[in-house]
Amino acid sequence: MEIKKADNNLAVLRSISELAHELGVEKPENVTVVKINGTDDPNRKTLELLQGRWDDTAPWFVVGEEGKVFVLSSMESFIELLNSIREAKYENFNLKLEKAILENLPVDFNDVWVVAMQEIKKKLAESKDKNLLDIDIKKLIKDIKKNHPNLFLRLKDLGMERPM
Repeated sequence: MEIKKADNNLAVLRSISELAHELGVEKPENVTVVKINGTDDPNRKTLELLQGRWDDTAPWFVVGEEGKVFVLSSMESFIELLNSIREAKYENFNLKLEKAILENLPVDFNDVWVVAMQEIKKKLAESKDKNLLDIDIKKLIKDIKKNHPNLFLRLKDLGMERPM
């Protein structure tokens, strides 16, 4: 039974090392890995150090009793991660908005951008539950094009109608 347990620990350590490497940890073999072990008292558990050191290095990888791996990190690191995700979402939204505007042949990109931002602010103010991700960007630009046709080129004005 102990050999199987040792093999399982090695497999878990290998997969944690690979994950740590993917996360950009410089020395994945040095990350702290602890295992949660049960006790006779259902309100108490013990931690067994499988790899690394008992210090403040983050992140820690925690192997639960069922073998599921968790990541334990400092509050500062977690907040930084959340802020990075929030920033990435915002950048992604902006890129999608830029693409939707450009696909509709704006006369002046910045003018359409300003109108789109005003519409987005209005939509967000109208509904407290809305966030940027809930906004259908293509529909937004389509509505702007419908309400402000002067902001976009029309192919027939250039003598180039789209084939049907």
